[in-house]
Amino acid sequence: MSINDVVDRQDRPAYVRFERVPVEDRPASVAAGHYVAKDVDYACITPPYSKDVMKFKIATWMESLDQEERNGRVPKAWVDNYKAAYRAWQTGQTLPLTGTPIKGWGVLSPAQSETLVRMNVLTVEDLAAMNEEGLTRIGMGAVELRAKAKAWLSQLHDKGPLTMEVTALQARNAQLETTIASLTRQVDMLVAQSRQRQEGVPMEVPTDAPFEDPVSAMPAEAPMVRVPRKYTKRPKPEMVLEG
Repeated sequence: MSINDVVDRQDRPAYVRFERVPVEDRPASVAAGHYVAKDVDYACITPPYSKDVMKFKIATWMESLDQEERNGRVPKAWVDNYKAAYRAWQTGQTLPLTGTPIKGWGVLSPAQSETLVRMNVLTVEDLAAMNEEGLTRIGMGAVELRAKAKAWLSQLHDKGPLTMEVTALQARNAQLETTIASLTRQVDMLVAQSRQRQEGVPMEVPTDAPFEDPVSAMPAEAPMVRVPRKYTKRPKPEMVLEG
């Protein structure tokens, strides 16, 4: 096992199934004078990747779970899932799984999926967190299966940020396409107007274009400034007297 496996490993809840067993109700049997049975529910618990099965009466097990939760040894989410599973079993419903079901996971072949289910590896998360004992039980190809589960979950978790990035790029692309279309229309209109001027054809002003007064659009004339005239003193002509 590598250091990365130790760092990335996450604990998984035990596999739990329930069964109802008839047990003699001794006081009722004595009172009735014959055997009287009562149904007792049991929790059959298999630790992750183990073959061992431990049986507990439901009442005892539930009390132990609450105590373990208060001591911080069992996550509250696990306890809630165990209790929800027991309620579902009581009403005949399928027990909920914590994670993505192995059965139907397209990465595996039907034979691989069936093998894992028989070993109580019921979710992809269970497979990704499998320890050395579980890998040994599976045998050849187990390390590759665990690697596939880890890669699949990693891709699944990274899909959220990637989706947001793709959405932002799509919005930006749509905005750019709108801007380019607008600029293209303006360029086409300017080219048409230039061609009409060269051919001497009156320009057609689009009906939806705002009217602009050409006179008011002309730049204002500069104010006239009177320049004072410079006068020079001319010499007086000399008078000539004829004899």
